[in-house]
Amino acid sequence: MQDLLASAGVAVAAWFAVYFVGKPVVALQENRLEALKVAERYYNVDMSASEDERDAALKALFEVGTALRTLHRGWSTAVRLWCWVWRYDLDLAAQAVFGLAEGPRGKISIAPEIRKNTLDALYVALGAHKHLSSETVQAIRRMIAQTQAAGRQTTSASGSLS
Repeated sequence: MQDLLASAGVAVAAWFAVYFVGKPVVALQENRLEALKVAERYYNVDMSASEDERDAALKALFEVGTALRTLHRGWSTAVRLWCWVWRYDLDLAAQAVFGLAEGPRGKISIAPEIRKNTLDALYVALGAHKHLSSETVQAIRRMIAQTQAAGRQTTSASGSLS
């Protein structure tokens, strides 16, 4: 009888591990790799590209950006811990992907250097920056900090609406 109870306990623990820890982390990793792949493929698409290429870039970038934002906003404890351990910033990653989508939208012209910096910021946010030099990573982190500080100043300057 004890063996049966022990086996049932192990089965419940394994089920819990798979469904509440494993699946969310696997989904995070799949979305992370997809975001990196799509961003790398489409970061250089701008308003001078063909309409079909711009449409494909917009669709793909918005899909992965939405997936990252959804993971960030609805994440489980397992995903939260995974991001904390590996220092992923899903919100920043989603913002970077949406920023890359501005090029194909064609509303404004974005310089190639800015698009490259945004792509590098995505790599830093998702912990995939091993291919970048340490100077580049530090420069990107400074740019991120400056952008976030400017955003906080803008928010505090506007004040609360009463």
